[in-house]
Amino acid sequence: MRIESLKNLALVTVASGLLSTCAIPAELQAKMDEYARTIPTCSGNTDCQTKWSLARAWVEANSDFAIRSESDTRIMATSNIISTSGMGAVVTRVAANGGDQITVDLECFGAYGCPNIWDSKLDFNQAVNSAN
Repeated sequence: MRIESLKNLALVTVASGLLSTCAIPAELQAKMDEYARTIPTCSGNTDCQTKWSLARAWVEANSDFAIRSESDTRIMATSNIISTSGMGAVVTRVAANGGDQITVDLECFGAYGCPNIWDSKLDFNQAVNSAN
């Protein structure tokens, strides 16, 4: 009976360790929550045009790649060359809650990752929301 208890304890310990490695660190979760809470929104033509222009300017200043395509609802500055490294951006404007929502998806093209991706996403939100 004692050996069975030790086996169960060992199993629980290993399972707990494995689950804890999948947990998101509190600092990262806070940044993710802040990003979601501050996603830029706009209503009306003037407000949306101003914020869309700010979004475009942010992409030009912060993406490692030139804008490859853009429309009234999407700005894409990414790489189509596998060997090129850097951070690319795709900005999307979608209808939401009687207005529009402007979101950024940052793509990391690099062997070593982009460690400040959530800081950059927060910076995007702040820059676009500065029109308020």
